[in-house]
Amino acid sequence: MQSRKIFLLSTFCLLLILTAYSKTSSVFLDTYHPILFDTIPDTIKTDDIILNKVEIEASFPGGENAWRNFLERNLNAATPVEYGAPAGVYTVIVQFVVDKDGKISDIKALTHQGYGMENEVIRLLRNAPKWSPAIQDGRYVKAYRKQPVTFMVTVDKKKSRRN
Repeated sequence: MQSRKIFLLSTFCLLLILTAYSKTSSVFLDTYHPILFDTIPDTIKTDDIILNKVEIEASFPGGENAWRNFLERNLNAATPVEYGAPAGVYTVIVQFVVDKDGKISDIKALTHQGYGMENEVIRLLRNAPKWSPAIQDGRYVKAYRKQPVTFMVTVDKKKSRRN
């Protein structure tokens, strides 16, 4: 009974963390790009600016449900199993840039879960359609986006009994 309570509490905490991550995904700074602003000065050409914080974040076309459908159709969810990951829940976080036209670039993993998961999410994003660009001060801008993707690895009890 005690372990069930701990499991439920840890699952609830994980959901809270994932929700907070998706809501505050533009908080982290990236030092790979020399010009970072929270707002766009009118005197600067905006093609070279990559924003960390924006009024409206870049999003997958069609919203969260369309993103989930895209994941279900295109993500190889068996990747961690194929690479021998133990049972568990693994959240991979990738950062990328969505430009004014919705093109994705500069994809990099911020987590290091291993078992091929980061590479699978990067592969998925490279093959993704254009996203809806971020908006700042009423115009489309180039902005960072952080996207969590969660893999769940379970133990197949039938196979483990045979082995």
